[in-house]
Amino acid sequence: SNHTTMAHYKRDQASNRDALFGGASSGGGGGGGRKSRPSSTRSAASPTAATVRPATSPTSAVPRPSPRAVAAGPHSTLGSTSSTPTNDPQITLGPSSVFGGKIASRNRLVSILNGQAKIDKMAEAEDYRLKAKQAMTRGIFSKPDPISAANFYKRAADAYKACGENRLERLHRIASGDLQMGQDAYATAAAEYTRAAELAEISDETLARKRQECHKLHSDAATAWANMGEKGRSAESTVKAAFGLIMGQEVTAAIDKKALARIEESIETFVPDPLNRKRNYRREGISAYDDPNADPNDQSAQRAALELAKQNIVTDSYANETLFQIGAELIRRRHYESALYALGAGTASLEAEGFATISLSRAYVSETILTLAIGDTVAASQDFQRVHLQRTSYLSSRECALGEDLIRACDAMDLDALDEARSKTGPHRAALANLEPALRGLVLEIRVSGRAKKEKKSVDVVSKKPAKTAVAVAPAAVASPTKFPSTSPKADLSSEDILKETAASFEEMDDLMEDMGLGDDDEEDDDEIDLT
Repeated sequence: SNHTTMAHYKRDQASNRDALFGGASSGGGGGGGRKSRPSSTRSAASPTAATVRPATSPTSAVPRPSPRAVAAGPHSTLGSTSSTPTNDPQITLGPSSVFGGKIASRNRLVSILNGQAKIDKMAEAEDYRLKAKQAMTRGIFSKPDPISAANFYKRAADAYKACGENRLERLHRIASGDLQMGQDAYATAAAEYTRAAELAEISDETLARKRQECHKLHSDAATAWANMGEKGRSAESTVKAAFGLIMGQEVTAAIDKKALARIEESIETFVPDPLNRKRNYRREGISAYDDPNADPNDQSAQRAALELAKQNIVTDSYANETLFQIGAELIRRRHYESALYALGAGTASLEAEGFATISLSRAYVSETILTLAIGDTVAASQDFQRVHLQRTSYLSSRECALGEDLIRACDAMDLDALDEARSKTGPHRAALANLEPALRGLVLEIRVSGRAKKEKKSVDVVSKKPAKTAVAVAPAAVASPTKFPSTSPKADLSSEDILKETAASFEEMDDLMEDMGLGDDDEEDDDEIDLT
């Protein structure tokens, strides 16, 4: 048994080395000494799978090459065989790409089996599916076993993942998650639902169906995390479910009311409205903490809602970054009020945490910039004086100086001071560089009065002006040769002749003005008008 254990350890060690540094290139087409043991599949490497797999299965009768060796072949591909998300920056990606960044895209890059190895793996997945179906069958001396069936569905999904079968993997992930939810295995169910939602984003389904599946699966994952007591993860899944409704939409296009209501509801899952100072900027829906039957002036009901909100606020690490990311996405779509609502929730999360200094300073100046972009200079000044300046760490920050200069310039309607404050080479260039790119672009659109608007006609005006001047100059250039000979003799005149001719021209002009009745005979009338 020791010899078997050591051999098993060596094989796992080789598999880990291949997973980290790539497969060995010295092996031939069959993968060397590891003939029937895949190195990159968890189901084949685990001892549980080895005990469950019957000796008469097709996978044990036919030796399979290593997936790493197959992946190194000329016909191997990376990623999924289904359609991949577009790289167009003007199109909204799936929520896993928007809020997952490089992690989500890296997880999709898996080795895809081809040839005989894929056939064997598909047979193995079918075997697991039949076992799951058999586990859920009621017999004379047996009853359905959801736990075993869920595990078999998960192994089948892993096998389909190695084969690049998006739809089959997605269906088996959902089946495994449903069975896990029925047995109160919420963490496993949430992981299966999340993986299925990621597969739905890159599937070959229509855009409407992808949005519906992504929203439903992330909502199920949020429910699973909530049942487990994980408020932060539940809120993140709720945000992904809301942004699944706008997947594939243009980045600058306005969000419909239904999707915007879902996004604002997801913001409240992080920070309840009673703790959000910017709750009045919410555009759609009402707060879950507002009792429609309660008296608005009842102080006891407000205190009870506030206490309940303090218990449900999410103060997990990096929770504020998700809220600021939501605000940035809303700014790109010109939903400034909803974006300010999201930034207010992020600021409340940092204040409740009690440890943030630099991040809180950037949150304060972000609120100032967005409030000025809306055109409410009074509200920006009041928040700056009554809230922001009460934080000692904010007084000595670069962001405080930037916010003060922006408010002062807009309050005085001084365009030069505003341009100086937001200049890329000005005294606040360091504070501007640390802001979100969407906020940096919004600073340049702030006006001394009114709401920030994107100047769309400036490019057209600049492009049309040279054409008009070129047309105007061309006739002058053509007509100048005809007039040039008549003016050339003036170059031979002396200075006295030029003075006499100039005086005669002025006298002629005076005579013309008198004939037209525009002469200045009454010089006293001009003195009586004070133009200053």
